[in-house]
Amino acid sequence: MTKENQKSFSRFNIIFRIQHILLMLSSIVLGVSGFALLWHSTEVAKMIISIGGGYTGRAYIHRIAAIILIFDGLWHLLYILFSKDAHNEFLKIIPSFSDFKELAKAVSYYLSNNKEFPKFKKFNFIQKFQYWGVVLGMMIMILSGLALWFKDISMMILPKWAMDVLLTLHGREGLLAFLVLFLWHQYNVHLNPSVFPMDKIWLTGRISEDRLKKEHYLEYEEIIKTNLN
Repeated sequence: MTKENQKSFSRFNIIFRIQHILLMLSSIVLGVSGFALLWHSTEVAKMIISIGGGYTGRAYIHRIAAIILIFDGLWHLLYILFSKDAHNEFLKIIPSFSDFKELAKAVSYYLSNNKEFPKFKKFNFIQKFQYWGVVLGMMIMILSGLALWFKDISMMILPKWAMDVLLTLHGREGLLAFLVLFLWHQYNVHLNPSVFPMDKIWLTGRISEDRLKKEHYLEYEEIIKTNLN
């Protein structure tokens, strides 16, 4: 059976895919506009700031992207709270003790003679780590960003040293988010030899039967059992 004719299964619905696209686009704009300010003395940063309409234009662009990120985060939260299907999906990505077992099996698979690849549910331990890393990173970036955006109000509540910490935290967390999302995540999702040059799941929301069996066999078993009942 060719790849074109191969049976496929739904992995992410249209709402999750739109939320992912909004997260991706807003994060890229926030990263570029934020790093341009953080390293404003470099030639690349000067060029980006100039293209964005100067420091004032850069600030507006950064804040518009921040509003989109906040909207996306709130939409995602409300969706998993009030949609039964989304809530059930969310329960699958909550970390559990079995994730540590999967990690141990994966390490054993790659470093020893154990050639039995670990069997995963819908989300493996790496995907769970990335999801919760994004959640934590968004919370840090949004809260620190709002404090810096409305600094007059923040300085009425927080001491000067706290504002300095928030400024440093906002910049360094942004750098960490870039390294995790656009290097590690990009490799795992798109540059991995099994899907290179791009994993189309983020666009189509569907995964092939062969790939589902290989990467998420326990989920495949669950789907088959559900369809038989």
